[in-house]
Parts: sequence; structure tokens; C-alpha cells
Amino acid sequence: MGKRCLAGLVCAAWVYAAETPATLMDHGHHKRVRAIAEPLYQQHPNDPEALWMMAFVKMSWGDHKAALELAEKAVAADPKNPRYRLVLAEAVGEEAQKASVLRQPGLGRRFKKELEATLALDPKNIEAMKDLIAYYFEAPGIMGGDKTKGRAVAEQIMRIDPVEGYLAQLTLARYDKQDNRTEELLRKGVEAGPADYGAQVRLANFCTGPGKKYAEGEERARTALRIDPTRTGGHTVLVVALIAQDKWAELDGALAEAEKDVPDDLSPYFRAGLSCLARSIELARAERYFRKYLTQEPEPFAPKWAAAHWRLGQVLEKEGRKADAIAEWQTAVKLNPESPAKQDLKRVK
Repeated sequence: MGKRCLAGLVCAAWVYAAETPATLMDHGHHKRVRAIAEPLYQQHPNDPEALWMMAFVKMSWGDHKAALELAEKAVAADPKNPRYRLVLAEAVGEEAQKASVLRQPGLGRRFKKELEATLALDPKNIEAMKDLIAYYFEAPGIMGGDKTKGRAVAEQIMRIDPVEGYLAQLTLARYDKQDNRTEELLRKGVEAGPADYGAQVRLANFCTGPGKKYAEGEERARTALRIDPTRTGGHTVLVVALIAQDKWAELDGALAEAEKDVPDDLSPYFRAGLSCLARSIELARAERYFRKYLTQEPEPFAPKWAAAHWRLGQVLEKEGRKADAIAEWQTAVKLNPESPAKQDLKRVK
């Protein structure tokens, strides 16, 4: 099938016409990508665009073997497309992390080779560069690891996009155990791109976390939402900032706005519940927020239902509802046998 025809099907399949599959991937809307990819793949299983999207979906939900097979088929169908090469590289990288010690060296070298192939096709592909930095810093020298080369790639990113460049510098600082540079580099990223959504959200997260500058965190979150209200990160960090400042009158409005702007990701409710639980305050709110979160399938990299049942159980215990808490913890363990809820069950029985 021709690519124009397939592109038309993509647009027809998705109500958010202004958002391409690549944009949805970048913005963390994995469920929306799945809603496009699955029917397209069923109808056109040999089309490289459908294969690429399905590889992304499989990788998002942890099926790395299926992702690798799909990505290989996409690249075989169109070896000159850097998007297909990158998803293949990342599928190989995920497979390497799960592989046996004997298979890891070969997969590691293949990961690097596919990243280099991506950059040969698209020399300014920042995602491939960031993956390459990780490889250079984490792989042993015998497999091509080279910290000097990793630093050179970070400098290359800086020349292409200063905001991403400071984020790459932050990655290097973490590898160098220089966590004291985090705030400096995050602020430089914002200065380099004040209209960059990601830069504002990253600084807001720092301010509401280790920085403990909650008013600024709120300001940064609101700035991010003015830039783009259709992503979850800005809404989530705003909720955290409001709770930290006891701005309860504003909280439910912020959560309602988050749900209106991003109706298929209820992560802000989970974080609201977690923030209340951490301070042992507004427990009725926390219960309500966790129960709301459990009404919808989470995004693949958001907290799982097992985590929500575990945390809900902790809230119920604090409310003096031991039997209800135990029921939630049992559900959590059923969903995830490795859930920390196991320890809570042992503790109360």
C-alpha cells in the first residue's frame, strides 16, 4: 500500500488530527498510539509505517521480543527511514538488558551499530544521540564504551539544540556523580528555551522535589501548561505544588482541568493521592483520588493498578479501616506478586 494512502488512514483513524503518531509518542500518549497502530497493523501487516508503530506499542507494554521482530520488518521494508532504525536500535537495547550474559555483548554492539545507522541517515537525531551517550558511558571498553566520545556527543547536541544540550550535560553530571549541578543545568535549560515545555516541567519537578521551592514549582508548572496543556507532566507537577502549599481550594479545579485536557491519563490523581498520603493529611481526598485513578487503564509508564491498590490500602489503614486495607493489599499482590503490599499484609496479620 502506498504511503499517502496509509497516511490518510492514520488521519482518519485518529480524532486528534493535529497530532501525528510521532508527536503522540514524544508526548507520552502511548494509548493513543496503540489505538492507531493496532487496527492499521491488522489491515496492513507488511506496511513499514504500521510495523514501526506496532514496534513502539509492543516496546511500551514490555514485549521486547515482539517489538524487535516488528522493527526488523519495518527496517527491511524501508532501510533508509531513520525513525524505523531508531525504534530497532531501542528494541535491541531493551532486549540486551533482558538477555543472558552470553548474548549481551553481541546485542550491545548491534545496539550501537543501529544508533550509528540512524545518525548516518539523520545526523541531528537527538534521541539517537542521547542513547549513544548512555552506551558510551555504560558499555565496557571492549564493547566500544568510551566516555570521551560520550562527552563529544553531548557537545554535539548542545550545538544542535541548547535546551537538549543542557539536558545532555545533566546526564553527564549524573554519570559523574555531580548531582549538585542539577539545579544549575535545569535553569540553564530554561534560559536557553523559556518556551520549551519540557524544560519548564523538568525545573518545576526539581522545585517541587529536592529544591523545595514550591511557589516557583507552581509558577513553572503553570508556564508549562500555557505552552502545552495537552501533556500530563505539567498538570501533575502543578498538583504536587498546590498540595505542598496547602492550596486545597485550587486543587480539585486543577485536577478537573487536567482530566479535561488529557482525559486518557489520570496520573495527576495518583500523584495527588500520593502527596496527601506522604503527609498523612486530607486522607478522604487521597482515597478519592486513588479510586479515581483506578477507573481507567494507566499509561504503560505510569503507576500500575497494583501500585494504586497498595497505596489506597495504606490510606484506608490510616483511616482505621483495616479490613478494607487488607482487601486492597490482597488485590495489589494478585496483580503484582512482587508488590510491596506483601510486607503490609505480613505486618498487619
